[in-house]
Amino acid sequence: MFTVFLMAFALILPHSVSAAAPPAYEFVWNENDERLIGGPALIKNGVTFVPMELVTKTAGLDLSWDATGKRAQFSGWQKSFAVRIGSLTAMLDGKSVKLAGAPFVNQKELYLPARFVVQALNGKNVTKDSKTNTIKADHLQSFKQYAKVYDNRKYTVVGKNGILYVTDSKGTQHELAKLGAPIKEQLSFRFEKTEGGLLLLSLSDHFGSGVLFSQQFTLVIKDGAVLQQASVLYSNRMDTNATQGNGQLLLNEGKTLRVLEDGTGKVLETINLEELGGGKDHYYVEYFAKDVLLLRASQKGILMLVDRESGNSTFLYKTFFDKKQQELVEKNQASFPGDFLKFVQREGNTLYFKNEDSTANDQTSYSINIVQ
Repeated sequence: MFTVFLMAFALILPHSVSAAAPPAYEFVWNENDERLIGGPALIKNGVTFVPMELVTKTAGLDLSWDATGKRAQFSGWQKSFAVRIGSLTAMLDGKSVKLAGAPFVNQKELYLPARFVVQALNGKNVTKDSKTNTIKADHLQSFKQYAKVYDNRKYTVVGKNGILYVTDSKGTQHELAKLGAPIKEQLSFRFEKTEGGLLLLSLSDHFGSGVLFSQQFTLVIKDGAVLQQASVLYSNRMDTNATQGNGQLLLNEGKTLRVLEDGTGKVLETINLEELGGGKDHYYVEYFAKDVLLLRASQKGILMLVDRESGNSTFLYKTFFDKKQQELVEKNQASFPGDFLKFVQREGNTLYFKNEDSTANDQTSYSINIVQ
């Protein structure tokens, strides 16, 4: 009866009177790229609460629950806060703070007071738009970190600025390197110990939609210090660079390749990849030896064999594939243009390859003799 009465009462109200706008929130991150998120909010006892799933993801935080399912812990780079369902007390960066309203779960999602969320994320300028019933704030910060433990050391990259830190087994932390670019999405780590006692650290950040990008960083480390480093941004391909060859270390910057002495990190040679590849592009180096190397241009995506002495190059798909397959490679305008030939191994003067095109179902082992 009560619901029916409210509906009937609403029908006799003048058209100029409208129901209050449903509560909402809008938060803006003003860092490398301005990002705005928002959506429905809830009001309890005059306090605006926001759902935390999207906020947590945008802020780059990790959310974990204790065994009781009542205490939620948010963790990120130099950021930590925790709340308990039904409690007006929270912990923020090691200090106890009072909340305007107690956290709760609604439809399996955690809700926190909006003003506390802004405070926890170092935001500013909290305002309430009475016309739209929207609570707003800007300059929120992200705390995304990417970490990996190797050889009793923890390597951590701060997402928003690309600074790499290392923490030893005693908990002592120091800055190891500035990568030179923020991390856009997921970062992968690859560690390699060299025969000369150096550590090669390769980092890859793949991101984008429509046009795909791959930001790759390579660092040569000795005794906790960086001897050399390089970075390159590729588009359209997600391939992997060789980091060692011919007993030497390789630092690829897309247009040039630095060849380093193992053990010291001394630059022995700098190779112009655009000259070898025959055009302006960022190149992958997928194999490197004294006599030959394998190059792949990011834009065209076609693997070529280059004779280092003469500079002559061979497009391998033309050597291995029949006419129909060649046409498919040349007309391929998909997200990953070019061919999908992958170097497998070398035996003497013979190089072996496989075709990793998932649509071809090609099980052929391809080979080429480099002494002909």
